Amino acid sequence: MLLTKLNLEKKEMKIHDFIATTYPKLVNTYLTIVPKARFMIMERMINALLREGFIQKQQKEAQLLQSQQIELSFQKGKIIIPIAEKYSYDRYKLKSNVTLIDHELTVTEVLHPIFLVELLKEYMEEQNITYSNLEGFQSELADSVANMGLGLLFQETRYEELRGIGQKNNWQTTLELVNGLADKDPTFDRSLFFEQSCVTGHQLHPCTKSKIGLTIEEVMQYSAEFDHVVELSLVALHKDVTYVNPQFEPQQMNEFWSNEYPELYDCFINGCLDKGVNPDEFVVLPVHPWQKNQTIPELYASELEKGDIFFIDNYSLPTKPTLSVRTVAPVSVDKKYHLKLPINVQVTSAVRTISPNSVHNGPELTGIIKTVLEREGYFNGKFGVAGEDFGIRFNSTIKNDTQSYHRNKNLSLLIRPNPESLVNEDETVLVACGLFSPSPVSNRLVVYEAVDHYHIRHPSYSLPENVRSFFKKYINVVLSGIIPLMTRYGIGLEGHLQNSLIVIKNDEPVRALIRDLGGVRVYKKRLDQQGVSGTFYPNSVTIGDDFVEMQNKVIHTVFQSHIGELTAHLAREYLIDEHELWDLVREECLNIFTQLNQDETLREDVEMDRAALLARTVETKALTIMRLKDDVTDYAYIGVPNPLYRTID
Repeated sequence: MLLTKLNLEKKEMKIHDFIATTYPKLVNTYLTIVPKARFMIMERMINALLREGFIQKQQKEAQLLQSQQIELSFQKGKIIIPIAEKYSYDRYKLKSNVTLIDHELTVTEVLHPIFLVELLKEYMEEQNITYSNLEGFQSELADSVANMGLGLLFQETRYEELRGIGQKNNWQTTLELVNGLADKDPTFDRSLFFEQSCVTGHQLHPCTKSKIGLTIEEVMQYSAEFDHVVELSLVALHKDVTYVNPQFEPQQMNEFWSNEYPELYDCFINGCLDKGVNPDEFVVLPVHPWQKNQTIPELYASELEKGDIFFIDNYSLPTKPTLSVRTVAPVSVDKKYHLKLPINVQVTSAVRTISPNSVHNGPELTGIIKTVLEREGYFNGKFGVAGEDFGIRFNSTIKNDTQSYHRNKNLSLLIRPNPESLVNEDETVLVACGLFSPSPVSNRLVVYEAVDHYHIRHPSYSLPENVRSFFKKYINVVLSGIIPLMTRYGIGLEGHLQNSLIVIKNDEPVRALIRDLGGVRVYKKRLDQQGVSGTFYPNSVTIGDDFVEMQNKVIHTVFQSHIGELTAHLAREYLIDEHELWDLVREECLNIFTQLNQDETLREDVEMDRAALLARTVETKALTIMRLKDDVTDYAYIGVPNPLYRTID
């Protein structure tokens, strides 16, 4: 077990040796960062234990009330979990590392999450609790810790450079920094900067930084925080093995490339001529370099041999990765698009390919939601989507192809707009998780910078008043579309921090955009009642008759994962009772439901959703249980207290 001195775990040691060889001046800095990376993952791990039912609720609450720590007793001794603070939805801030006290009263500090799992194995055995993926979970945890340390190290070195630039130009905030850098370099992508700043990943998932299957060099090359260029290869795909949503034609893909990248299209034409094939029979698809080297040669060997797939020579497309490894932003002045590509690697909890469901339903849902947004006037201009405008994939035509499921999701593309293309010149758009990243200018979280400068703009009000005012504007733009889309149209958007884009103007939120429609859940009955229809992929989990699943999608992603993170941070920094902030959220929800209730045909739906959102308890996705069971498709949920619940309505 790791004791009080810093002993590097195996994956940490690999990174240490890599840094010592490649960046020797950073070795000492890396060693100072390792404990911070471990603690970040440990805190997520503890939250999972306390939220997801590993410890009985009554035992947990009684111990917290008595001593601000939780004890787990088993044969070896006691595991002590010290808690600093508790926030909504049973979120906990860890006071210090977990310790083990044995029967000789020897205290051992547990400095790495994988060793906490070792202790928990024994505890669970005594409790007759079994999981099939304990060893796999440990490996993912170790990978997550190691990659967290690597990301934090290079964020620190990059921020040193940016801090110097900011001081030289007298830029006071991150927004001033990104706007200033964009003025100096027309290819600088402001929204991408905030994607790159989200180094610490998912706020609740202990495996947030795991990238199983990538080497250290590949993690650095393909992850956003390292700001490297990823050169995409291009393939030509025969139309006979191509699938697009029926509302599109494959040729539209080639028209896109011809218009946006004429040099690429010339290389495609020349490639077709060299092979003696008709360009009209093929379409162009980009391929991630990892996929090109590791997946394409073996999985599509038959098509490569027949000539149904061939690589386009003498051209590559320079891109930079976004927050999602598989989604990249072409490097250009225009900043029009993001390209979502499959990469057959497990990142966080799932292998990041693109399913046939997503290729078909993404553009379909985009069209549906755009129709609704136009009908609703974009909810007073406060809400929109960055949808998938086009989807295309390989489609196996081999009879009895036992690999068709994998082949159909490993060569595909979704095109969505770059957030920069969706805002005005006087607006800045940033992914919501970027609000909780440290500023390279002030070293405060970006959300605190935003609130502080909002307060400067409104000096006649006290700081607590301005914190509440900023928060009200924020939740207003987020919920302005989320709730009506759910209640009137049955569309449950996946509005967590990584999928939500916040548009800032004059230091305040003015609009929210939601992207990535792969996780949307649609309650078909409501959509049909509004006269809106679409053609969905057969047996798709996206659309169905389960309104609870649709509600849970919104509750878990929007209220818990998104707004819950904001309330906890604002309460902690500005010493505001978090319940006051949730009262404002509740008030906003009730106002929207009151407006919706004016439509008599919606009253039953309003009551159903109102009851679900304001219930005594709500279900949260049990992310760690899902990893321990090694199942990311069958969602596991656990009930947690709902901060929106009040005893008197």
